[in-house]
Amino acid sequence: MQTTSRNILLDILKIIAALFVIGTHCGFLFEYSETASQIVTNGIFRIAVPFFFCVNGFFLFNVFKNDRIQTWAKRVGILYLVWMLIYTYFWVYLIDFNLFKIISTFVFGFNHLWYLAALIPGGLVLYQLRNASNKVLIVSAFVLFLIGIVIQYVGQFHVFEQQPTLDKLINYPPLHRNFLLFALPLLCIGYVIRRANFHTKLNKQFVIKLLIISLTILVAENLITYYFITGEAILNTYLSYLFLAPALLIAAFTFKITSNLNSKVLSSYSIAIYLVHPFIIFLIYNTLTLSPTATTFVTIILSVIASYVLIQLNKKLKYIL
Repeated sequence: MQTTSRNILLDILKIIAALFVIGTHCGFLFEYSETASQIVTNGIFRIAVPFFFCVNGFFLFNVFKNDRIQTWAKRVGILYLVWMLIYTYFWVYLIDFNLFKIISTFVFGFNHLWYLAALIPGGLVLYQLRNASNKVLIVSAFVLFLIGIVIQYVGQFHVFEQQPTLDKLINYPPLHRNFLLFALPLLCIGYVIRRANFHTKLNKQFVIKLLIISLTILVAENLITYYFITGEAILNTYLSYLFLAPALLIAAFTFKITSNLNSKVLSSYSIAIYLVHPFIIFLIYNTLTLSPTATTFVTIILSVIASYVLIQLNKKLKYIL
């Protein structure tokens, strides 16, 4: 256990982000207000995964510096395979066997595991680009992310409606929510922040303004697209992610919450909650009848309990988290 006090704000934000993912998947607040649910669940809460990618990019700097890319890739790769195996029941369609669908699911990841499926190649590509200038990485990040957004809108507007096969392909989420057009841009930003030590150069007042402005942009973008562009469609990618995710990362180092709590344990809880929560949701939906908001809170409680069990198991098995 750690005996010295340290800043655990980043660990706390990672746990909160994992809880945001639960809220998104459970439809938090939906039964009370469609607008509130749109702003919170389909807007603010969806910053969680972009934030995770940004954090990973930040820590990949040390991975590259210490030449541990193979160790990192192996660890994330095993984690992905283990959890794809755990969720086999949900993605291997034994009754209606479809080899193409099974292969595509394995490559792009089942449900929430797309995050790990995109993280591995995204991190490997960033490793190849590690010596590029900060300017090149940031410009590339924005260009790639914008390409993903354009593909997303082309699909939402059904530009190729007269060509059903192409229209279906364009609307396939992994076409724009993947390692190249989603993970890599955010990894690049997190990496540049660490390499330039940007997280140590901003004062608290500026960071607060940055958080407020980027959060406002996200909410505005979310509502504009919902009410004036896409209607009921839920988007996977918002341009504002490129501002709010790094703002949260920088805030984690600008502000401090000191504690003697073990950082590794806290980090393990954020990972475990993220990985196990869909299974908890499945159990709830098949055993209880709850509102979306109630489902959110019950899932959080049960996921935390399940995460404790996983953390204990991981001490012996080593490959669960």
